[in-house]
Amino acid sequence: MHKRRIKLYILISLFSLFAILSLGCNQEKLQESQQELFDRFIYEIFVEEVQSDTLSLNYALAHPEEFGIIHTEPTLGEYTIEYMKEELLTKEQYLNDLLKFNYDELTIDQQLTYDILQYCLELELQLGDYLYYMETLGPTTGLQAQLPILLAEYHFYDKADIERYLELLPCVKDYFEDVAEFEREKSERGLFMTDAVADRIIEQCGTFIANPKENLLIKYFDEKIDSFPELSEEDKKVYKHKNRQGVLDYIIPSYEMLIDTLRELKGTGINDSGLYYYPEGQAYYELLTKFKTGSDKSMKEITDMLDTAIGDDILTLTKQVLVNPLIFDKFEAFTSFPLTDPKVILEDLKEQILEDFPEPEDVNCEIKYVHESLSEYLSPALYLIPAIDNYTDNNIYINGDDIETLSTIYTTVAHEGYPGHLYQNVYFRSRNPAPVRSILSFIGYDEGWATYVEFYSYQYSGIDEDLADLMEVNNELILMMYARADIGIHYEGWSKSKAVSYINKFTGDEAVANQIYDVLLEEPAIYLPYAVGYLEIMELRDMAEEAQGNNFDIKEFHRFLLDIGPAHFGLIENYMEAWLESEENILAGTISE
Repeated sequence: MHKRRIKLYILISLFSLFAILSLGCNQEKLQESQQELFDRFIYEIFVEEVQSDTLSLNYALAHPEEFGIIHTEPTLGEYTIEYMKEELLTKEQYLNDLLKFNYDELTIDQQLTYDILQYCLELELQLGDYLYYMETLGPTTGLQAQLPILLAEYHFYDKADIERYLELLPCVKDYFEDVAEFEREKSERGLFMTDAVADRIIEQCGTFIANPKENLLIKYFDEKIDSFPELSEEDKKVYKHKNRQGVLDYIIPSYEMLIDTLRELKGTGINDSGLYYYPEGQAYYELLTKFKTGSDKSMKEITDMLDTAIGDDILTLTKQVLVNPLIFDKFEAFTSFPLTDPKVILEDLKEQILEDFPEPEDVNCEIKYVHESLSEYLSPALYLIPAIDNYTDNNIYINGDDIETLSTIYTTVAHEGYPGHLYQNVYFRSRNPAPVRSILSFIGYDEGWATYVEFYSYQYSGIDEDLADLMEVNNELILMMYARADIGIHYEGWSKSKAVSYINKFTGDEAVANQIYDVLLEEPAIYLPYAVGYLEIMELRDMAEEAQGNNFDIKEFHRFLLDIGPAHFGLIENYMEAWLESEENILAGTISE
């Protein structure tokens, strides 16, 4: 009911203001009213979306009351087809209302937000035709893998947040029941996951709940409560007891129920190959690629771009070996970067990037390590995006604190920290963009930037320059191969033997090639944001270098990308063309003087 009231208010306010506009006024007042109306519209969308569930609200805002949001009964929302369809109707209404605005009468910044919001809404509505093809479970990025970290890092800004968190724990059981029912419905339609993927998730869930009374959600909570100021010993004791019971009564049974459901449904999947072999799998994958990459290119153009990059990388590696025949010996002998402590690496990168990147904001970052019960399945590292009104406090998780992991962690820290996710997010938030920008997903921009600067960071790492160049190109080649094989499997219908044969040309190890194939089969398009996003950024950089020649300034190029913020690449290219034109005019004026 609460959500319905807010939506009704949006419609009433828009109708009233558009009615006023239609009565007539001078052009200046008309433009002012359009701009004020637009700001109100996108603000109300933000408020509506961030309060749809308690977890999202906690991660989005540290002080929701300052945005006019009143806390309601804790919820994780729903995961049902009915709820998804209701949400699509809401998005359709957003789009209809958005298109009523007079684009030309908005400010340049508002036009940017308009274009981005329109793109997101239209794409989400297109994806709405394939609801049963969507999958919330997955060995690496699935709900069951991510939720423990999200719950562990739930922010306790005040005592009320602790109490809301404890009230949220029973909601996990309700949400997992929705997910289980959704998986049954997928099964009935022949769209259930393969047995191999189900087994991986079952094993993962089992590992997470193997020692219930020692579960990480008990350990982390106790540590947070012990460090929380102004709590009496009795309060701490009561909160710890409530959390312990919540984990044992709701979290553990939820994962047990998910395990039982997946075991029940094993054997009902009818396709052991890529999405291509589902009735509408190819069409869904095409939209999934668009969503994951933010690229406006066709599938053929993306494939050609990847093939070209792979060919260029092979040629570059060949040239490096011809110039320096001993370089591969150095590569084989490499065991560690000079710096291995993530905290020291962060500080080192923060200083080294100053020449090529805008100066970073002064913020806090805590390095944490993934709990052993999650370590086998999660990514090598994770950056948790902070609340938009509390972006000075940041967290990076490293998956492993052993010598072997930390010896090669330098470029991973660059990806997650400086000048990667942390740097990019903090920079953008510090520019005070419209709040709605923070809830729009552009994975291709985010991961493309982080991958771009990860490769860039090899020059900062302190190793031999030729070795750094080789490692950068080698890792780029591997990433491009992953993405190309992904498209082959899920869009072009490659058989397992063809995919493994293709991958084996790069790995030279059939067992490894089979492992890579399994990963790509598990979570379609998982590597596309990194590979395609990176290549899109490199295309923009090449475009700027070609246009500006000797006047190209890498720091200003980076500033442009950071200023525009997360968006789809076709739009970024349009803005870059305008930026380059203005830069040329400035240079022409300087020369004429």
